[in-house]
Amino acid sequence: MLTLSTLGLTVTEELPKRVLLILLDEQQRKSIESALLGAGFEVSVASDREGALRSMNESNPHVIIVDRALPDIGDLLLSIRTDMDMPDTSIISLSEPESDAEIAPAPEMGVDVNLQRPVFMEELLAKIAELQSRPPAINGRRALTAGAIKMVPDQWLVYSDGESINLTEKEFRLLRELMEVKGRVLTRETLMARVWGHQRSFHLETRTLDVHMSRLRGKLGSSASNIITVRNVGYRMNVVPEWLNQ
Repeated sequence: MLTLSTLGLTVTEELPKRVLLILLDEQQRKSIESALLGAGFEVSVASDREGALRSMNESNPHVIIVDRALPDIGDLLLSIRTDMDMPDTSIISLSEPESDAEIAPAPEMGVDVNLQRPVFMEELLAKIAELQSRPPAINGRRALTAGAIKMVPDQWLVYSDGESINLTEKEFRLLRELMEVKGRVLTRETLMARVWGHQRSFHLETRTLDVHMSRLRGKLGSSASNIITVRNVGYRMNVVPEWLNQ
């Protein structure tokens, strides 16, 4: 049986214990529930919006794992972040490969991580632990700034020249990686590993990174020039000293 200890992790007071599964497929729901119970978590389940809201009121979960195919998922997740007053609950969404995975949740949905099916329990458990170990955001909203580009990672918000822009998941993660290192160069291999995953990155062509970076720059408009290509190496943000203190 897969447990957190086999991954070098333990369920402690610091790690989340209560998990809510909102999944349409009963077989997948039972499989993930069984694995989480075996790993020491408390699990509640739901298959629709009404059941999810009821379970949230009853269990106040630390982590919610939700099906991206759920009808009206945007409304449900907006309720979690606002109406239900659960800003600190981590949300992991599950999507079909390729088709959905490239589309990031709308900013108001507040999804922390999107995983593609098939779901590997090792990856899921590691993501749960990773989310809970993140340092708390200042006032619940840690912001990154590079000139006219502003990002609130925990809320999936990105602004360029004061205008909100919608990015795909990969575009969002690429920009976040570059902004977080504040001007340091990230190699192409590093970006592909961090954004697409260490194992999956080896199966990608470097052209994939270039295409996503080109699309990202296109959406940033006049701020696109802040992303600098370092020939034969990778990419970096063109930051100036005063930006680093923001």
